[in-house]
Amino acid sequence: MKRILLPTDFSSLSHNAVDYALSLFAEQECEFFLLNVYRVPFMTNEELLENDAQQLATVEAELYETSQRGLKDLVSKVKKNKKHKFHVISDYNFFIQSVKNCVEEKKIELIVMGTKGATGAKEIFLGSNTGDVLMKTDCNMIAVPENARYASPKEIVLPTDFRLKYQRNDLEPLVQMARMNDSRIRILHFSESDHLEAEQEGNKRILDSYFEGLDHTYHTLTNIDFEEALNCFTQSRGDVDMIAIIAGHYNFFQRLFFRPKVMELSFHTKIPLFVLHHVK
Repeated sequence: MKRILLPTDFSSLSHNAVDYALSLFAEQECEFFLLNVYRVPFMTNEELLENDAQQLATVEAELYETSQRGLKDLVSKVKKNKKHKFHVISDYNFFIQSVKNCVEEKKIELIVMGTKGATGAKEIFLGSNTGDVLMKTDCNMIAVPENARYASPKEIVLPTDFRLKYQRNDLEPLVQMARMNDSRIRILHFSESDHLEAEQEGNKRILDSYFEGLDHTYHTLTNIDFEEALNCFTQSRGDVDMIAIIAGHYNFFQRLFFRPKVMELSFHTKIPLFVLHHVK
């Protein structure tokens, strides 16, 4: 049974991510862990410590009860599915630490959470919490943009420069996702030339062997702005429902998602991002 973590702050953004996860895994047996993280604001905490520790405890207890009510209400509103089991977790903690604890203690295989999108004021498209989870945990994650609406991922784009030596275990979640949805995988190579070095050719052959039996094709874009190319490719395809990327592809990953220009790209506002981490 797949174990999936769903962080929520009860916003429409997080509700959208929950709905996406439940729809994506509608035919799979899953345990969903709904996590709400809360904290007393720092200044309030300091003031309460100075005046009355009991008052602080009371505030914490009230926040816990509010969190629990919100989680139970959320569970009551989700579409019922006999293949799904739900657990609720209210945690007084820092967000990233809470997520890391849950991943370890609950043996989480996948995190699904919402992202602010390119329209988020003064933020890269991932948002601070989602970016922290992506960079500071080793758990696979699906980041669901606020404007995304669920669609079975019939076409998944995998950007690459063929510089990473792929491992079968790292790509297995993507293979499973493609098989589960009868997806087509479009491997998109960005390069300054159309010539592959020997190392790149070898990595391409490895990738090809891992995707054997799946509908997968290769596409190359040369001498074109990296981010604009990915945006144009996804828009031109028309039916791209997911972008997958390997987190271990660090330099490539940094180029793609942590430059200010990313905020100009429209594809981030609607296409979920599937991040694959290295399996230890």
